[in-house]
Amino acid sequence: MNFEEFENNARLYVVGALDEEEKEAFNIARKDFGQRAERYVQECRRLSAAFALSLRPQPPRTDAKARLMKMVQQSLQGKNGSRKSSVE
Repeated sequence: MNFEEFENNARLYVVGALDEEEKEAFNIARKDFGQRAERYVQECRRLSAAFALSLRPQPPRTDAKARLMKMVQQSLQGKNGSRKSSVE
């Protein structure tokens, strides 16, 4: 990842819009770029409200439904691990 890509991802990072894989790559680049990256992330945090409003809407990821259904299933599980209901 070059620094321009890092800057683009930093904007998404501060608003929580990176998936786990993207976040992992971002954090590796963040360490590689050192203080320059930290200063940029801090600046992005200061401007996070403006960044959130400036993002262009994107269509949902192809795995969005599967991830959402997994979260629903996990929330429906009882303390003993059994499902409270079925969601399909």
